[in-house]
Amino acid sequence: MKKYLGILATGALFLATGCSAEVGAEDDGDATTSDVSDSTGGGSDSTGGGSDSTGGGSDSTGGGSDSTGGGSATFESILIFDKSEDPTFLNGKCGSSPGTDLDAVALYRNVADKWTLMGVGRVGSAVYDTSSASKCDNKKNVKAAAEGPVNGFVYEKNPDTGYISLNGGSIELEFGACGAGQTDVKTCDGKGAKVTIKNGDEIDIYEVDHTYKADGDGPGKGNAYDGCVCYADQYKVKVRTKMGVDAGSFYLGAADGSTTYKGTQSGDLKPSSAVQVVVP
Repeated sequence: MKKYLGILATGALFLATGCSAEVGAEDDGDATTSDVSDSTGGGSDSTGGGSDSTGGGSDSTGGGSDSTGGGSATFESILIFDKSEDPTFLNGKCGSSPGTDLDAVALYRNVADKWTLMGVGRVGSAVYDTSSASKCDNKKNVKAAAEGPVNGFVYEKNPDTGYISLNGGSIELEFGACGAGQTDVKTCDGKGAKVTIKNGDEIDIYEVDHTYKADGDGPGKGNAYDGCVCYADQYKVKVRTKMGVDAGSFYLGAADGSTTYKGTQSGDLKPSSAVQVVVP
């Protein structure tokens, strides 16, 4: 949940008392400082456990060999679980962008000693599972917002755009190749052929956090207005051999053994904080 700066306390402390729109007040598009987080408004997503809409398409590995020299196991999708420490309630009210705010995902592979963008969340592939979601009314529930390029924006007054709030639930996506000439996560459309995940790959998760502010880093820099606190939310990542099939899946783990990640894991291929695929 992205909270917005309402009151400045002495020292370096924030009192995050406000967000830019009241729950149920999105239609006018005019944000006010209030108790809850900003919402895109817009139509609701028909989550309801919808079926996998991968739509076929051949697998595209991009021609690069597995840089680890290890096993040949491949995986079809990633599953991201909301593990945010922040409650869906703020000052006793439901927020309108609760939990992990997911903008985009990207898959990189070491091809000829160069980390290469293989694809982003494949358009049409996302499945948003709300079976474990909070009772809060999620105003940012359009699953397609997690597909495609990094394009999440947080505005002071206008409704936010370009990300989904997981609200205690989870989302599963495939990776889709970029269109011709698209070489970075801000332009890659994810409309190409399905790209499988291999041992040694790097998955970058773009969660709307402080790196989206003007003084941040990474591709989302400048996408959030200055008054946004934009703190990092937590999540867990699992890779699956097939969409919707848990057999053979496993959680990706950090170097310290944890399977919980926080915020944007890699803005510009920072291996120390990126989500690495290591087949156990």
